[in-house]
Amino acid sequence: MNGKIPLLCGMSALMTFQLPACNFSASTETMLTPPRLTAEQEQIYQALQSAAGSQISLKYPKSGERLSAFTVEDLDGDGTDEAIVFYEAGRSGTEENPLRLCLLDQRGGKWRTVSEYPAAGAEIERVDIERLGENKRKNLILRYSYVDGAEHAATVYHYEDGALIQSLSVTYSMLEIRDLNQDGTAEIFLTNTAKLPVPASATVYALDAEGNYVRSPLDLPENFTDVIRAAYGTLPAADGTPIPAIYLDGSTGANTAQTAVLTYQGQTLSAVYTDAADRLNSSRPGGCQTMDIDGDGELEIPGSSLFYGYSGTSEAPQLSMTNWYSCRNGMLIREYASYYAVQEGYVFVMPERWEKKVTAIQENEEIVFYEIDPQLQNTEGTPVLLAPLLRLAVVNDPLIADAMQSEGYLLLRRQNGNYYLGAILGEGNPMRLLESELLFAMQVL
Repeated sequence: MNGKIPLLCGMSALMTFQLPACNFSASTETMLTPPRLTAEQEQIYQALQSAAGSQISLKYPKSGERLSAFTVEDLDGDGTDEAIVFYEAGRSGTEENPLRLCLLDQRGGKWRTVSEYPAAGAEIERVDIERLGENKRKNLILRYSYVDGAEHAATVYHYEDGALIQSLSVTYSMLEIRDLNQDGTAEIFLTNTAKLPVPASATVYALDAEGNYVRSPLDLPENFTDVIRAAYGTLPAADGTPIPAIYLDGSTGANTAQTAVLTYQGQTLSAVYTDAADRLNSSRPGGCQTMDIDGDGELEIPGSSLFYGYSGTSEAPQLSMTNWYSCRNGMLIREYASYYAVQEGYVFVMPERWEKKVTAIQENEEIVFYEIDPQLQNTEGTPVLLAPLLRLAVVNDPLIADAMQSEGYLLLRRQNGNYYLGAILGEGNPMRLLESELLFAMQVL
């Protein structure tokens, strides 16, 4: 079978391939032909050349909705647009960052340059224009990456009295603009990596009505080296009403992760859950992400354990079972058990009636679920297998997928060139799945 073996949470590894004689750059302008300038952009470009010279190179943001080198917007609310242009020009001093931004405004229907500013990084990552907090001004939020790509910087400007006023300058590892407390206004939420003796941290910046930043910092757990991912959901308050929550998956080692749950209420960022050594915790392989596994708006946190029937001392191959937990009053409450195939990108959520009665093993290129006798165990610390109940396979060859369907496999999903298939077994067994149960339990990510 020309399929791909699912890579488990407990067995995941990353492989990096370097192709010889190829130089791949993340810079937009080196990968795509820049679009033809519009008439307005051509006028802006000519005004820029008049001020900066003809030997300039336009630079383009890498991500976001504003991918042009030209950002044209009414920044001060006077009814006419201003323009921000990113470019590089040759500099006599090699120590100077060549990336610049130029502010242009209109006078008498013609564009003219107002001033230029040095960029805060080597490449422009993203441009956003947002209102923040209670203040009504428009903020120009620029994100940059440094030469090594590992560090990032952001600056926030607003346009006032014919000049760009810088109101904030920060470094970050992750930055998002989001309404964290669902009050109808956006905040800046960022994280920073740990740099001993300073721990990893998260910070919220919001503007008050007078235009002053209200900063709320929070140190993350001491074993967090960086934040892998931020996800957003809800938590039930004491009265049962949902409140917004931030779920941070943090790297705690080369391939391990944990989760911290934060809330932002009353302009204060607080941790409502972090792992502790004296209780159940969220430690797991790094590829397993917090997600809303049941679609109820509240995210579940994954944690790993051995599949049923295995002893921790067994030298036989063992699969990891991924348990899913909700957060309640600073504690984790187990909700579901599953098999999580990280590389293939799917989760199979086990039905409740399989609890402690079914385990999983890998047979060739498939994952097979067996009914077991929970009271028995083989001498080598492996479960006593009774009857097979389900086979799961992922293949990338359509001919193989067709052949497997002719043998009784169900096509559960086709995505990104992969065919996700399952064969329901155990005719007459009360543990046997219904087809509708399988389709519901198999979640392709």
